Amino acid sequence: MRVARASALALGLLGLVFLVLFLRTYFFAPPHAATPEQPMFARQNGSLVLRDGSPLQKRLVVAPVSLSHDTAGVALPAQVVALPDHQVNVLAPATGRIMSVAVQLGQHVSRGQVLATIAASDLDQAWADDRRARAALDFSKRAYDRARGVLAAGGNAVKDLESARNDLAQAEAEALRTHQRLQVLGARSDYAAQGQVPLVSPVDGVVSTTNMAVGQNITDSTAIQMTLLDLSSVWVAAAVPESRMSDIMGGATLDVTFPALPGQTCSGPVATRDPALKPDTRRLNVYVVCPNTEGLLRPGMFASANLGVSENDVVRVPKSALLMNNDQVSVFVEVAPGTFRRREVTINYDEGDDVLVLSGLSAGERVVTSGAILLNDD
Repeated sequence: MRVARASALALGLLGLVFLVLFLRTYFFAPPHAATPEQPMFARQNGSLVLRDGSPLQKRLVVAPVSLSHDTAGVALPAQVVALPDHQVNVLAPATGRIMSVAVQLGQHVSRGQVLATIAASDLDQAWADDRRARAALDFSKRAYDRARGVLAAGGNAVKDLESARNDLAQAEAEALRTHQRLQVLGARSDYAAQGQVPLVSPVDGVVSTTNMAVGQNITDSTAIQMTLLDLSSVWVAAAVPESRMSDIMGGATLDVTFPALPGQTCSGPVATRDPALKPDTRRLNVYVVCPNTEGLLRPGMFASANLGVSENDVVRVPKSALLMNNDQVSVFVEVAPGTFRRREVTINYDEGDDVLVLSGLSAGERVVTSGAILLNDD
């Protein structure tokens, strides 16, 4: 019994030792020190160097800087003017008294429409000269035919036929002169009985000015009686400053809007330009032709023109590449694979996703276009 108890006690003590060792190993052993996490990038000589295998490498987007051809718009004051060859001054064909005026200021007229009627003494003389010329021509024709018949019968001399032929030629010339005189005066047979000459519109247009009134005497046939404007198309005169004259020498395009007519636009190449600058504004007028089928554009109307000017190739980067620090703007440039350096740039803000870089970057350099904020630990 004693031996059995001693054995049991020995086994119990041995078990207790193993239990103590187990508890000490798994519950009371000092904890192992945690391995420190390696940083994603390190600084070397002012540059940021990414650690190989860093998760940051997958979150950075690097793209090369490229050049783009830019076109700038220059706003110019402008004004609608009538085309010079669409502006017609109407003069009276003869002196006399104005008997009627059929149109008024601002009225649209058609080609061939009677504007006014004039009782002209010159017209009566022209009709009389024409009747005499036609009578003389008829007499000369009969005399020539008679002289030719007498000569054929042997009862006349050759010189008599030649004299009759000469008289006929002179009569034909005089008849042609008097007929053309009536055409210049604008004489028409339906007005001839009344001794009047109609003043007829030479073009389709609008009466811009008129100096005619019933009962007024026209004493100067060179005085302008009416001005007609053909407004089917107009010019828009844009004033280009002296500093921008070189931009239009090779050809340019104007985009025109009209503040008084929302939605009305016009666009086209520069048709012509003034030979000299305006001395008071130091600007040069350039002109673009605008159709005016609806007649809404009137001379003197203000407009705004945009001159498209082709600029040199410029550097643009996405706005997502920019980092703002107070008034400083910078980007991260990849100077070597996985190595980035901050660089300050000067930009010109613009609408859209890209900005114009004025200085600090060159074409071909690679910049961080997405995820740059993850490198911005300043």
